[in-house]
Amino acid sequence: MITVYGCGALGSRIAVKFHEAGIPVQGVSRPGPHFDKISSGGLLFGGPDGPLRTVRLDIFDDPSACPPADLVIILVKAWQTPGIAPRVKELLSPDGFALTLQNGLGNVEALQEHVPGERLLAGTVTYGAFRPEPGVVRSGGDGFIRFGPVESGVDAGTVLDTFLSAGFLAGLEESPWLSIWEKVIINAAVNPVAALTRSSNGDILDSPFAMRIMEALCREASAAASAAGISVEPRTQWEYLKKILEMTAGNRPSMLQDIEAGNRTEIEAISGEILRLGGKASLSLPFTEAVYGLVKALEAAGLRASS
Repeated sequence: MITVYGCGALGSRIAVKFHEAGIPVQGVSRPGPHFDKISSGGLLFGGPDGPLRTVRLDIFDDPSACPPADLVIILVKAWQTPGIAPRVKELLSPDGFALTLQNGLGNVEALQEHVPGERLLAGTVTYGAFRPEPGVVRSGGDGFIRFGPVESGVDAGTVLDTFLSAGFLAGLEESPWLSIWEKVIINAAVNPVAALTRSSNGDILDSPFAMRIMEALCREASAAASAAGISVEPRTQWEYLKKILEMTAGNRPSMLQDIEAGNRTEIEAISGEILRLGGKASLSLPFTEAVYGLVKALEAAGLRASS
């Protein structure tokens, strides 16, 4: 059994892929319209456009109601991790693994306080998904899942086999930190720009103005990674970022979806952490500082309007 903890757009897409591969999967979602739609009539799922199909998933709004799972995939928003971390260990079977594929920094540290190190995996996912309305999720393009054990020497081969058997493109690494930072760099460059310009990944690719801003953000985030001890080459990261945008051109990044819904974003766990780490190393990060402030202002306005 697999539990997807956080069945928003991406979590729902991942659950669907396991379900349609015949692998038992259940989801945990916070109460609300999205949960109500899925639990009552099933999830409507499809490609970036075109027809939708109904997928009936087992979904819970109370984690304590879930049967134990061999794998718990954590996809809640980064700012929610400290709140749900104490529940994760309860969801695991005795030999089960918890795997965070969340955006941003700080998730591993929050989970380590409650999940034994030898049971904790971490990584990244670049598959795209967006939720045009509650109960409806569309694919935003294929990507790749990379993960590794938080403690060295842990054998997570069975988890990789599970992803591969469901048809995911996935890879297992000795350590998760390079992949985490590479995803943080992508998020730091793409998500604020998408949120501020109300653009899909494909729209951004078509805008030379947005691309110039993103290249500067990519360069600053790469510098912060290097200051944190993760050696990355900015030009290589920029080429990788453009490839991901091309693969997920139809996707609407999660930060854009949060702004449009009037929800709290993950800007603190992404740009905020980059600024914090960059400050320790006395780095100048003017583009990151600018988009961080603008997204925070936009987020605050949305939260006021929805309250």
